[in-house]
Amino acid sequence: MSGKAYLAWNMLALASREDERREQGRFQASVRKCLGHPLENLSDNNFIKEYRLSKEAFEYLCGLLRAHTDLKSSQRVSLDTKVLCALLFYAHGSYQRITGKAHHFSQEAMSVFIHQVTQALNHPIILKKFIKFPTRREERDTIKQSFFNKYGFPGVIGCIDGSHFKIFTPNKEEEHLYFCRKHYHSLNVQMICDHNCNILSVNAKFGGATHDAFIWENSNINDYIQSLHRQNEIVWLLGDSGYPQRPWLMTPYLDPPPNSMKEVYNVAHISTRVVIENTFGRLKNRWRCLHRDRTLHYQPEKCAQIILACCVLHNIALKYNIPDPEDNIGVGTQEPFEQDELVFVNESTSNVLLRGRTIRDQVARRLSQRR
Repeated sequence: MSGKAYLAWNMLALASREDERREQGRFQASVRKCLGHPLENLSDNNFIKEYRLSKEAFEYLCGLLRAHTDLKSSQRVSLDTKVLCALLFYAHGSYQRITGKAHHFSQEAMSVFIHQVTQALNHPIILKKFIKFPTRREERDTIKQSFFNKYGFPGVIGCIDGSHFKIFTPNKEEEHLYFCRKHYHSLNVQMICDHNCNILSVNAKFGGATHDAFIWENSNINDYIQSLHRQNEIVWLLGDSGYPQRPWLMTPYLDPPPNSMKEVYNVAHISTRVVIENTFGRLKNRWRCLHRDRTLHYQPEKCAQIILACCVLHNIALKYNIPDPEDNIGVGTQEPFEQDELVFVNESTSNVLLRGRTIRDQVARRLSQRR
């Protein structure tokens, strides 16, 4: 190639790259315009209403994802824009809401962004940072004292329950694992929360046909809290009658006599355990893709990832003291109490049930004396 020809080719290449940069700038400008410059043009309250996080929390989240995950800006779409699109989906549970905000993006593009952000929120570093069961004695003592100060129930380091999250009909081969007693397909997600509705543990591995007690018996937290008892640290979780009574898991008495110490215990137990119902309610009301009126149209594994992502965002919202949404007309923050199926225990296999009942009686006596 002659010198003049090379010079001409080089000038054309430079012009082409410059045109590409201009086009990228115009595209980014149009995307920002479609999304409405939310950080600049929306008030703090309207930003929270739309995206369920404050501007400060949003920038904090983007910084974490940029630093610790594989989520990156692409040539045409910034990391912040991807996160905004995903937040719109989590918050409102509909692609229509997102595509109405950003006309430049197809539903297919939105699906890619949601997948990428969901994967980032499921990164081990992110999960470990925001969803963590207290592993230090000082942390557990603080939670235990906070439960006692707030509800008057001693020894509690968390409340546990399962809740069903509707999912699309899975493959025929595994459909039976997800068809729950409420007659729809679901994931039975078991969570543990503290006194402030902060989520300490999430297990989203099981289908709706799985009983709460089975999920608990096969959980790492069950093993961990038993190890605490072997070290003579007397703490427990509160669960409903769907769980087995254990020294480390307090459940209610069945049909206690009126005005008895057992009834006093049950009243205290219910008023304390309401915090886990509130946690599920607040989670599903803030992130409407999880609401009981919605169905996650993905395979079970991806549905579980979306639920975990929303749990991370729930804890971030609590960290920044973001109020619960006010636009959920007719929807309370508390899930309705449900009578779970009773769990039947073979008492001859172990004495843990008897030890658990003995400890429960001691707690009931203490609560009755303080009445």
